[in-house]
Amino acid sequence: MNELIPVLAPIGILAVIGWWFKIFLTNRRIQKMAQIQADLQKQLIEKFDSAQELKMYLESDAGSKLMQSVAPAKGSPYGRILGSIQSGLILSLGGLALLLMRLQMPDMNADESWALLFIGGLALALGLGFLLSATATYQLSKSWGLVNGHQETES
Repeated sequence: MNELIPVLAPIGILAVIGWWFKIFLTNRRIQKMAQIQADLQKQLIEKFDSAQELKMYLESDAGSKLMQSVAPAKGSPYGRILGSIQSGLILSLGGLALLLMRLQMPDMNADESWALLFIGGLALALGLGFLLSATATYQLSKSWGLVNGHQETES
């Protein structure tokens, strides 16, 4: 087990750095798109000479589309549900693999055995938590009409 630490530690560090970098770039892209959209809308609104012209424009089809684009978009629950399922399966299977590895290696010392048990159990618990979260999200989304396009009525 001690031989694996020099191999796995750099891989884990690079994975975390890569994940942070991805989040940073995604956040930066979203901020840049929001700024471009806000500037475009500001320039469009500044072209009107009076409040009456602006009101007439906002009541038109193009104006209503402009106002809808400013409103926060309602996200689909499918992406979150699938992300939770994916994370849950990966963590659960990884945790099970570590627990099985612990059982298949009887010549480990107590510290190594405890480390595999702890990490495997934690990963399995987190994975099952993600799967339960996905199930709860699906059930709530279905009851609220966000999934399958219909909302259940209360009796």
